[in-house]
Amino acid sequence: MSEEENMGYRVELFIYDLSRGIAKTMSPTLLGKQIEGIWHTGIVAYGREYFYGSSGIASCRPGGTILGDPDRIEDLGESQVPYQLFLEYIFGLGEATYSEGVL
Repeated sequence: MSEEENMGYRVELFIYDLSRGIAKTMSPTLLGKQIEGIWHTGIVAYGREYFYGSSGIASCRPGGTILGDPDRIEDLGESQVPYQLFLEYIFGLGEATYSEGVL
């Protein structure tokens, strides 16, 4: 087994509030109960952030979406999956299940 195959790759969940705090402030008045936010997430792995957007699955540098910095970051552990296999899987999903206009 090569040294690269023994490496774990850090995986994080970037969490964004699409309402930028408005849902938390206004929801009691509008809904009769408080919601904390309207959430959007991205997975950060292998130095990139992967997320679902209007054109299907996309990627950018971590925190580089139009949403700016995430509200929270959760550590999900490490992946032992080789980078190339990860890309094939993610972009395979993007072509089949989560492509533009599918959902």
